[in-house]
Amino acid sequence: MLLLNLTRLFYALLLLLGIGGLWWLAPPDAPILAKIFMTIVLYGPLLIFAYGVARGSPRLLTWLCFLLMFYFCGYVIQLFYPPPMGILAIFRVATLVALFITAMLVIRAGRADLDR
Repeated sequence: MLLLNLTRLFYALLLLLGIGGLWWLAPPDAPILAKIFMTIVLYGPLLIFAYGVARGSPRLLTWLCFLLMFYFCGYVIQLFYPPPMGILAIFRVATLVALFITAMLVIRAGRADLDR
């Protein structure tokens, strides 16, 4: 149960860092509709797995981990950007890695329950 709660926490934190950073670093004169559209395009795939994270479904968590690899690639590239984007990318990568590890541990614990 603790692992599932940690997974939920890191999932929410990743969404907060991603969407919050997107809106914070957007140009001040960007239209609100453009910000909403970019949020849906960039973080919509992560939002699809909210149900799986809430339930702790091993199958959906497995697919989430596959999706996280794409975000990991993008965030690692952002590490080389100048501040503040590079600093924000450090927190995004750390949160993403923590989410990946806890999700894998939840999947492993679920499989151990099936083996019994």
